[in-house]
Amino acid sequence: MIFLIAIGQIAEAQEWEESYDPNTEIAIKGKIAEIIYRDYGPVVIGITKHDKIYNIITAPRWYIEQEKIEFNLGDEVVVHGAKFFSKKGELFIIARSIHNISTAKIYSFRDENMKPCWSGGRQHKKRYWKFIPQ
Repeated sequence: MIFLIAIGQIAEAQEWEESYDPNTEIAIKGKIAEIIYRDYGPVVIGITKHDKIYNIITAPRWYIEQEKIEFNLGDEVVVHGAKFFSKKGELFIIARSIHNISTAKIYSFRDENMKPCWSGGRQHKKRYWKFIPQ
């Protein structure tokens, strides 16, 4: 039974990681209102635009640290990413790139084939998405 649960978690992680659909890409400009760091899983930032918070899925924490990516509350950013709806119908944006206007830095999270930039890196990626609310 434990084996079946583990298989389900890996399948769920692959579903999220492979769910980037360039046909649903949008750009959102707003201010960082929330930053959620976990030991495992992606760093999620909440950005506000017109009193609405959009949850942006970025990359695993280890990748954020390795690439020295900085997110600060109040920073103005432009996010380019694909819409993703959880099984509960919640909207998330899977980031392809984030332009931090406040620091004049641009961070990439997907390559030209829309694959995660951390693919082939550390072995944490199989556990990457399972911590996103379903």
